[in-house]
Amino acid sequence: MQRILMGFIALVLLLMAVLPLFGFNLILVLGPVVLQPFDASLEPIYLFVSRSAGLATAAFFAINFLRHRRPLTAAAPLLVYANFTLFFGVAFLLQTASFRLIHLWPAPLLIALSVFLFKQNQRESAKIFSRDW
Repeated sequence: MQRILMGFIALVLLLMAVLPLFGFNLILVLGPVVLQPFDASLEPIYLFVSRSAGLATAAFFAINFLRHRRPLTAAAPLLVYANFTLFFGVAFLLQTASFRLIHLWPAPLLIALSVFLFKQNQRESAKIFSRDW
């Protein structure tokens, strides 16, 4: 029963993260479930990028929990969040009517952060398992 509940929570989190990319916003607070239209050119994009990245990160680790895979290092959740922020940031910006290339200025910073966190994660994972042999 607990695994079913965890799977349901992961599915809802994933839907809430991805639906704005398709023009819908799933609202679960303040009463019954509401599916509202979402227009990227009218909404504060940075809030939806952060929201979608956070929800997708939580769904990612919930699915990994169901697969009995735990993060090996403290850098793993940060790496996943940075990657989802990059993905949703670019996806939401491309949907806006007023998109200009200058709006992508944070992307190189996030790519550099992702590379740094990936290397940290690899280094710490190797350090953890170096004593196992």
